[in-house]
Amino acid sequence: MTDLRSARLLDTAVATLRGEILPLLGDPVSRIKLDHVTRLLWDVSARMSAREAGLRTLVGTLSAIVCLPPPPADADLETLERLRGEAEAKVAEKLPEWLSGADGEGGEALAKLVAAERDFYISQDPDVANGSAVVYRGGRIENERVKAVGAGFPDLDAEGLTGYLRTRFGRDEVTATGLKRIPGGFSKETIFFTLEDAASGKSDPLVIRKDLPVPLIEKTVVREFPLLKHLHAQGFPVAEPLWLEDDAARFGGAFLVSRRVAGTSDVAAWSSDPERARAACNELARLLARLHTYDPVALGADPALAALSAGEQMVREVDLWIDLFHRKRAESFPLQELPLVWLRANVPPVLFDRPARVIHGDVGFHNLMFDENGQVTALLDWEFSTLGDPTQDLCFVRQFVEPIVGWDAFLAAYIAAGGAAPCEEASFFYDLWTRTRNGVGCVDAQTLFDRHMPHEMRFALAGHIFAPYMFVDQCEVLLRHLAQPVPA
Repeated sequence: MTDLRSARLLDTAVATLRGEILPLLGDPVSRIKLDHVTRLLWDVSARMSAREAGLRTLVGTLSAIVCLPPPPADADLETLERLRGEAEAKVAEKLPEWLSGADGEGGEALAKLVAAERDFYISQDPDVANGSAVVYRGGRIENERVKAVGAGFPDLDAEGLTGYLRTRFGRDEVTATGLKRIPGGFSKETIFFTLEDAASGKSDPLVIRKDLPVPLIEKTVVREFPLLKHLHAQGFPVAEPLWLEDDAARFGGAFLVSRRVAGTSDVAAWSSDPERARAACNELARLLARLHTYDPVALGADPALAALSAGEQMVREVDLWIDLFHRKRAESFPLQELPLVWLRANVPPVLFDRPARVIHGDVGFHNLMFDENGQVTALLDWEFSTLGDPTQDLCFVRQFVEPIVGWDAFLAAYIAAGGAAPCEEASFFYDLWTRTRNGVGCVDAQTLFDRHMPHEMRFALAGHIFAPYMFVDQCEVLLRHLAQPVPA
């Protein structure tokens, strides 16, 4: 039901918050949290004022594309929502056919589909027109976790953690002090604390990396921990993993504990100094080359899986994410289905002749710790790590290093350190893959917010606000690619 009066009241409140209160906040975390709150209010306002009209236009266009009857002139919001689902389900059936004829009528249908969905999303949030760049803030959404009401898990506070440590180690002399939840990190909680040992007088600064009660995209620290142990044993710069607590009921999620590493992910201290910037990026190039030359079996990979080619690994990976998308989506989301269908059918043939290596999957300054001289002290957050082609890591890290030292210089340093030249034929595939993978993450965030964690603002944002940015962006990238002439 349209409610223009309530929408205008919300718009006025948002304008006041953003125009008069936001500029007065000095704390960066508070500024970002207020920005997120106002985006949620904008979404509510759009649902009150523009959703019915936007849906009527969208359903009419989709129905024409897939040869369904147009919506009745008197269709209410509930009816329009149902008709949209029916039309988008029909669209999903047609996607493989349209993609196979993308240079003719299929291409026209795809263009109409993306334009219709894009226009609908823009009618609800004009910022969608600016692309997905607005979604990212250094790779992280900076807001603290809001504790879910009635979660039923013991509190992870100093008292609760101290009790856990004394039980684990069988010693009453140990105490957890200085607990501090660190804002940042989207799918995990990060908590600093100091382990005090009264008997020895030692104080160890440690870090907890903890799953949420229902892990986003089903990635858990239980899977990360063995790889981190192997990497640390090889002398690779990761935070030293000390132990894993796989009992999710303990504090509402499995967690691993590691030593705290020195440094910061803020590159401002060195990025403006050409010499230090060059040295930092060269070290990162050497670090990636080192990772990509390890034998996967030496890092704990199953020998049978490690024997598969990079192409075979990519097929498995795409299938896993397609399955996750189909299980977690609450709606059809044709703009998320479209790139998944294309990716599954277009894994570059050259990858089937390249060996698989361990890749990080999310290499960027947001996941790196540097000291004051720009030296890497740790590569963090390995939840996207998998077996694949190193080209994927290189494609992703390019956006970070190219503006600082130039891509050719970085790549030369990587190859000089023993890394293999990237597979240029796969560069577009991996660019689209990363965008699409992140879009699936937004779909899962929506489901987690709606069904499990209604107090997690980060999931409300990713699932209900940022998902359309991702959907539109990845499909427009794909359509531009499909419009290019096929090389002879």
